[in-house]
Amino acid sequence: MDSEPAPDIHAAKHRQNEELSSYLNPAMTRFITQISKAISQDPGLPRPNPTISAWQVPSHPLASHQSPVLPAQTDFAVIGSGITGCSVAKTLLEHRAAKDAHVTILEARTLVSGATGRNGGHLVTASGHTFGPLAKQHGVEAAKQITRFSILNIEHVMKLVRGMDPKLQKGCQIRDVLKVMAVGDEETWATAKESVLAFQHAVPEYSSYHRIVEKEDIPERWNIKNASGAVEHEAGAIWPYRLITGIYEHLLKEFPHRLAVEANTPAQQVTFSPNDNPQYPYAIKTPRGIIRAKKVVHCTNGHASHLLPKLGGCIYPFRGTMTVQKPGPMLKNLGASRSWSLSHKPSLEADTGLYNTGLYYLQQNAQTGRIWIGNETAHMRDILTSDDTTIPEVTRQALSTVLPKLFLQGWGAETTSEIEAIWSGIQGHTADGLPVVGQIPVSVTGDDADDGQWIAAGFNGYGMDKCWLTGKALVTMILGEDVSDWFPQAFLVTEERLRTELTPDKTVLKFAKMAMPSGAKATRL
Repeated sequence: MDSEPAPDIHAAKHRQNEELSSYLNPAMTRFITQISKAISQDPGLPRPNPTISAWQVPSHPLASHQSPVLPAQTDFAVIGSGITGCSVAKTLLEHRAAKDAHVTILEARTLVSGATGRNGGHLVTASGHTFGPLAKQHGVEAAKQITRFSILNIEHVMKLVRGMDPKLQKGCQIRDVLKVMAVGDEETWATAKESVLAFQHAVPEYSSYHRIVEKEDIPERWNIKNASGAVEHEAGAIWPYRLITGIYEHLLKEFPHRLAVEANTPAQQVTFSPNDNPQYPYAIKTPRGIIRAKKVVHCTNGHASHLLPKLGGCIYPFRGTMTVQKPGPMLKNLGASRSWSLSHKPSLEADTGLYNTGLYYLQQNAQTGRIWIGNETAHMRDILTSDDTTIPEVTRQALSTVLPKLFLQGWGAETTSEIEAIWSGIQGHTADGLPVVGQIPVSVTGDDADDGQWIAAGFNGYGMDKCWLTGKALVTMILGEDVSDWFPQAFLVTEERLRTELTPDKTVLKFAKMAMPSGAKATRL
């Protein structure tokens, strides 16, 4: 019986209801209703005609790869071919405990066509400025685990790629860069600086990882204007699509009889039916037929609740936009050595739904000098969606005007920059801001005997500093080994977390607090 934690669970639900009730005036009620509806709707399968990501041009020869016939059965069905799915597949194929196992990748569209093929291309950790908020929300020990893991993940991926075929390294343009996060307002800077100092104190082995740059030094050091302060640290930059497709190409050559890559083969439904085939109890329906599996690994991120409806509102899609922009006539090409982000206080208007997320992230192509820059600012109806076939006009406007405002020397009198390519992509966000990793609990599957489904999803827009080692940790857990000494325990999906932290109400409350930090009862709209 699950009777012990019930009082705490009821208390948590009561607190959430109490907090939500403080926002219930007519205007906020409309806002909350709209948010609740958006996060709870079925994200569906990835759309068949997404915007064209410049990362995916030209497409890899394996982009539409399929086996001549869909395998009838597999040991591990991995749904999703992005960086997490690739890590899961590679770890399974190379792990001694799974040396004879067969692995099948199921991808709804072309290979690596989702978030990994649409992101910012940064190998960057947000450990410094996220430590403080993480400690406040999840406790100091959890914050230490999470930030250590983030740095470890970046170091691991850089080392992994450096050990690969030189041709692949050159193709994915991996490079070491000095990364800066410039902060555009005093309040956000004070919080960020406090967080970095707290991280340095709490995680002493990384006490010199970040360097604080004071306001007066930023223009000359970083060519950035109007910043209140900045934090810099070593990082990497990469062409993610080329990296992950290159790894799949290598794996298919090394394990031709153990790996099946099935692009354009969406998993439409997963059914637990052990009576039909006890050895392969899962039936995965696809347009090409049914494949049976011993275990199923969900690496579907923002689309997770399509196959797992009870995760609706707990993991939800969040649309971002990326661009390639022509550099200003006076902007130097520093892409081989530097990358940037700009942070400022976010804002969310309850009446219009306009959400200014407060973050831009950019790198420069070392060969062409083109700026690759992304942002998520838009109306909530255009953010809480799994549709990556369109671009919100307000986002296009924000991205076309930010660079001349950011750089001191670059654009002269121009107030806009030229967008040469633009596309959207779907992130997976969660109610408590943390990834959802581990064996899927019975409250989601609905059957005690259904113990062979696993998940790694909900990276909240920070996947490149978490996904690879998360995939490795997930496989290690599936194979019965302990990862508690290096994998953040706060990421694990448990019944208690699902009942108290990963709830739709928690997600709604998160956005309500952004729109009205003091609560709506005291405010007349």
